[in-house]
Amino acid sequence: MNDDQALLPFEGNRQLIRRQWHDGRWFFSVVDVVAVLTDSDAPRQYWGNLKRRIQDEGFSELLSKCLQLKMRSMDGKNYATDAGDTETILRIIQSIPSPRAEPFKQWLAKVGRERLEEIAETDVLAGMTPEQRAIFLRDQVTDRNISLADAAATAGVVTRRDFALFQDFGYKGLYAGETARDIAERKGLRKGQAILDWMGSDELVANLFRASLTEQSLRNEPVDTKEQANQVHHRTGAAVRQVIVEQGGTVPEKLPTPDVSVQELRKREQKRIEAERQPSLFPDKK
Repeated sequence: MNDDQALLPFEGNRQLIRRQWHDGRWFFSVVDVVAVLTDSDAPRQYWGNLKRRIQDEGFSELLSKCLQLKMRSMDGKNYATDAGDTETILRIIQSIPSPRAEPFKQWLAKVGRERLEEIAETDVLAGMTPEQRAIFLRDQVTDRNISLADAAATAGVVTRRDFALFQDFGYKGLYAGETARDIAERKGLRKGQAILDWMGSDELVANLFRASLTEQSLRNEPVDTKEQANQVHHRTGAAVRQVIVEQGGTVPEKLPTPDVSVQELRKREQKRIEAERQPSLFPDKK
């Protein structure tokens, strides 16, 4: 997920709803909304049946307002999914009998007005479990690195080797001289294990800040060569480190390495969501 995307926990419910800023407004994953409202163990199938019913009832204009946007699934990959803006989702809700409809409408009205700067603020993150927060931040860094690579490419950072070296300059600034390999060795990682998967939320936030500021600098400053781009990244990483020190925070290399990787957290979160959608074998007795 980039800065224009978020995983939002529905109030009073541990299920997550994906949203994306597009064409000047928020769009929400329809399948995620269906999952929250129906507790269906097959929300995609439920939405498919609902789409046919809406079409048969002559409301094809409603479906035309649903867009196919690429959103990140819990497996970390981006898939095209039906998404609707606030108005469209509210109309879809009218077609779903659910006791959660009214509270969901209130929640939607609230979050639908939020701008992307509010994603990282406490109201959203506080509603997530530590595991969900780590997944969210890991995805933020992933997508920021994609846009950072695009910005660096204009300065000649084009090959995989170029970008690896460019990233090392940023890490050296933030981690007081450590490269990606140094960080991996310190964390005790095996070859092929991504260092970002073995960072906690605070360390991921520091790297997100580094990448975000570097991208802004590359787009706003006259940077013409990859050597200049490397220096910008190093300078920005060092500046982020200085802010951490001045604010009394813990520098990244002193932060603990999590016992479980973000990828493992992703698998567990997916299993939890799937388990919550399964009907109980022992329903509560009334």
